[in-house]
Amino acid sequence: MKKLNLFLFLFFVSTLVAKQNPKNIILLIGDGMGISAVSASVHSIQNDQFKKFKSIGLVNTCSADKLVTDSAAGATAYATGFRTNNGKLGIDPSGKKLENIVEIVKRKNMSAGVVVTCSVTNATPAAFLSHVESRKSEFEIAEQIYKNNNVDLILGAGTDFFLPKNLGGKRKDGKNIADSMKQKGYQVIIDTTFSIKNFTKKTLGLFSPNAFVYADKRNFTLGDMTKSAIDYLSKNKNGFFLMVEGSQIDWGEEHNDRNYFYSEMKDFNSAIKEALDFAEKDKNTLVIVLADHDTGSFGINSKNDDGLVDWTWASNKHTANLIGLFSFGPGAELFTGIQNNFEVGRKLINLFQKKF
Repeated sequence: MKKLNLFLFLFFVSTLVAKQNPKNIILLIGDGMGISAVSASVHSIQNDQFKKFKSIGLVNTCSADKLVTDSAAGATAYATGFRTNNGKLGIDPSGKKLENIVEIVKRKNMSAGVVVTCSVTNATPAAFLSHVESRKSEFEIAEQIYKNNNVDLILGAGTDFFLPKNLGGKRKDGKNIADSMKQKGYQVIIDTTFSIKNFTKKTLGLFSPNAFVYADKRNFTLGDMTKSAIDYLSKNKNGFFLMVEGSQIDWGEEHNDRNYFYSEMKDFNSAIKEALDFAEKDKNTLVIVLADHDTGSFGINSKNDDGLVDWTWASNKHTANLIGLFSFGPGAELFTGIQNNFEVGRKLINLFQKKF
């Protein structure tokens, strides 16, 4: 009887541990990365990281006003747990401000980071960093990053929106937002290469005016940036949230450019690897990999001599096709099955704070 009671006790404890909330969450968004894109990756890329996931689901990506979402509404659903209209960032369809997961994390004295290969003012990162009526308001988004945020690490492109015209940017108001960030206590890195990789303080890193060059033209990977971000953010004993975007997968698909697509997909794979490597060692980190929407929606029909599959494009636009959801770590069981994009956002927020 005592042995049975001990067994039941150990089983109860093990169940609690298995279902504990993660200390850290790494959310990786492959922009435009539909099921066909993941299929191409699995068929073609050596040591493809998607093969490591056991918890897999599907996501309906519709926005509040359209069957086919744009990146602004798609990312807002993940960042806030609410759907909004296409083009809007961090606000609901009526214009009401929506608190995002980065703001929640910072209020809990955790660390937060955003790492992308486009401008940090672009739609997906901006959903985690701003609240604006239009995704086109990138100069305003840059100001909000300075005024309203205390994000520990922001890496990407975007000098166009942070610097005045006389310093090589495109701001007509003469404001130097990068300098303002320095005055706020940030280390600001403006460079064309990712040379500083060990961060010791809050950092804004801008490595291109508006978007990075193709991944195969760079001397650093999204994986390099992701590893540096994890190394820095994980120093916080309270935990961290990191959003990483493979921003240009979508652009390769919109151009129906096979080589561009593969360049970015391989780059995104490098980021997934760094996230999974950390999570496997840490044992207390949830890794989520998904897309904001599908783009191109191609049909794979052959494999070429270069070892990469080839396909027929169905479109050069966003589609409403369901996208894949891949999860690893504590809480992964919450992200299987078919769910809406805003439900994914609510679950992520709920793991950090009982809000919904």
